Amino acid sequence: MTVETGQVSRALLELQNMDQEIRAVRDRIESFGPQLDAVEEPARLLEEEVAATETKVRDLRLEERRLSLAAEEKRLRQNRLEDRLNMVRTVREEAAVQAELGLVRRALDQEEQEVVSLLDQIGRFEERLDRQRAALDEARESVAPGREELIARREQVQSEAARLKAQRDVVAGEIEPGYLHVYENLMLSGRKVAVAPMTDDGACGSCFSLIPLQLQNEIRSTAPLVRCEACGVIVTAPSS
Repeated sequence: MTVETGQVSRALLELQNMDQEIRAVRDRIESFGPQLDAVEEPARLLEEEVAATETKVRDLRLEERRLSLAAEEKRLRQNRLEDRLNMVRTVREEAAVQAELGLVRRALDQEEQEVVSLLDQIGRFEERLDRQRAALDEARESVAPGREELIARREQVQSEAARLKAQRDVVAGEIEPGYLHVYENLMLSGRKVAVAPMTDDGACGSCFSLIPLQLQNEIRSTAPLVRCEACGVIVTAPSS
């Protein structure tokens, strides 16, 4: 495919060079993500430990609350049974109340023991939580300088990317829309190279397939916009 062009080949090469530079800068920006993750990893792991311990303490407190309420209900039931025991009239009724009272007392004792055990666990986990929070504060303080430095460097690279993008827009605005459309479609297809100068021996500068002699002469003499029949890139006159 051949279309007439003037300075478009050089402009497209310049645009491609800028796009490659912008891509490299964006790759640098993306590289800060893993670097920040690595710097923040110690604090992140401690945050997970703190969150897990907080959840454990919360669950234990809920269980302790449930058992405390259940024990309180049994104390009330025990009191009612003791009051009832003072009012029984027969031996059989007394035996029945005593049996029920014994069951309630045993259940109450068990629940009170579980409450004491839970309170002990809560105390130990809260002590652990205090240590973990202190370690987390220390880790955050330790990683802060490195994190801030990486963020500052990333912002500098982002500013560089914005500057290059503005320059790129100026160059792209000077290219005839039809030619620019061909170039950008090639780049959007995932190619790293959309424009390549022809080699001195008449091959495509991208895939190095030999270009027909007639097209070689046209490229050298009139510098038309030519697409390589093998790989599809735009072939321009040799850079030398």
